[in-house]
Amino acid sequence: MNKLVCIMEIVIFCIIFIQFSCAVYVQTQYGWVRGVRSSDAISFYGIPYAQQPRRWEHAIHPIPWGGVLNATKPRPMCIQPPCGRLDPPGMCQENMSENCHFVNVFVPLNARQGNRKTVMVFIHGGDFQAMSGGAPAFNGEHFVNKGDVILVTFNYRLGVLGFLVTEGVTGNYGITDQRLVLQWVHNNIERFGGDRRNVTLFGQGAGAVSVAIHMTSPKSLGLFRNAILQSLPFSLRLKTVDQARLQGQNFTLKAGCSDLECLRKKSPWDILDAQSKTILPFGTVLQRLRQWGPHVDGNDVAGDIQAGFRFGRVHDIPLLIGTTTADGADIVFKTYLEPLNSAAFRTILARLNPTHARLWYNLYTPRANDDSRRELTQFITDFVYTCPTRSFASDMTRINNTWVYAFGRNMDFLNGSGNSPHCAISACHGSELAYLFQNIKDLGYNFTMPDMQLSDETLIYWTNFAKLNNPNGNLDTTDPGMFNWYQYTGRPPVIRAVLGIGHPQSSIQTDYRGTICNMFDNNNFRA
Repeated sequence: MNKLVCIMEIVIFCIIFIQFSCAVYVQTQYGWVRGVRSSDAISFYGIPYAQQPRRWEHAIHPIPWGGVLNATKPRPMCIQPPCGRLDPPGMCQENMSENCHFVNVFVPLNARQGNRKTVMVFIHGGDFQAMSGGAPAFNGEHFVNKGDVILVTFNYRLGVLGFLVTEGVTGNYGITDQRLVLQWVHNNIERFGGDRRNVTLFGQGAGAVSVAIHMTSPKSLGLFRNAILQSLPFSLRLKTVDQARLQGQNFTLKAGCSDLECLRKKSPWDILDAQSKTILPFGTVLQRLRQWGPHVDGNDVAGDIQAGFRFGRVHDIPLLIGTTTADGADIVFKTYLEPLNSAAFRTILARLNPTHARLWYNLYTPRANDDSRRELTQFITDFVYTCPTRSFASDMTRINNTWVYAFGRNMDFLNGSGNSPHCAISACHGSELAYLFQNIKDLGYNFTMPDMQLSDETLIYWTNFAKLNNPNGNLDTTDPGMFNWYQYTGRPPVIRAVLGIGHPQSSIQTDYRGTICNMFDNNNFRA
């Protein structure tokens, strides 16, 4: 389109929301921003939600700026290790920086001031060490076009830079970054056509852990009204203060420093190098997989999230929660690149818990002696994700309406690509994200019509839940892929209903993995 026409064709929504045919301007609390309009949505990339904080200090609200901020391109992700071949497609950006406190806002084309849209705020995963809200996989244009909601994604500090605890350093900076984003949304989203009273917080993996922390934190009360927890590893508990300090001491030794001033002089690359050499000096084999992350400090992280859910110390809000059918595949296939025989499988179980190893082995007896990685994947999926999720969903039903899912569609479009080959044959950790955000074609992969249909159905459930406090909403009952998703309760018509999404066809299931999970619960199996 001719640039002159782009400048001349103006539609004024109101005094603070002006749209050109090719660019859109919004006046935030801190200044004007310029976004970009596509055929699907209006996008604003890289809006500061904080001043760049000094290393290992809590971020504060941004300083107002003059002029117009260019928000038409993604900004750098937070400092993190480089991506590898086994990482899912579209999860990495090229540039990284400690100056990374940015939000991205995606707005439907029909958004107007005064016609408040439901808002969904997404917290990315990555084990508190990787990924970003600005990654291509999380571009929200298709999401908001199909779902008719406003989507907010963002970066938060990761790894040592987000969670170090040592002398003069309190940690949990990544969590306070997230809370600052929620405050930014509360104060600014109406200027984009959103409803600040109708915000759903959702996250996957470490992002789901983060959502659970905010659900159990008085400091986050009132900043969102619904929550979605995708593949939360409930069995892995947060660190205590003492554990976090011990980890911090180990890091400072690896960094060759004895004080905070020395650490602050280190380059980000020196910090990453020392981080990679720091091994968690306590915990089980599985607990050591989460080297860095939040700890319970009684302040920014109010308490143990498992205890919060179990004893009702959690916000009284509707919850949608679930896992994938092979959440453990990432852990297994990235740790064991070669086949694992049955003897090695038995040894791994014994390292996890010598007391229960024999029982576990009998429950997950390998079908083939030459490679037990599938059985180990199922064990970790049940042990870390599925069974604890089942237990805590039951706890939540006493507080508010709760729906549970199990996502079972693999990412077969990855076949032959070299990216995450284990995800091409199983619904691995994060598989649902490809279907939820609908960016696979944009990333150069073949997304079939059945894939697209499942993708639309998944997005409808998620956005219905956000808009109406119920994933069913106004379902198209003529669509054979859409089901009346029963709440997760102990009452008829379906007891402990779980929506199996793409198994390979979607269906309502009763007490998914119930026999195994009952055994785990009865024996108090924990990581």
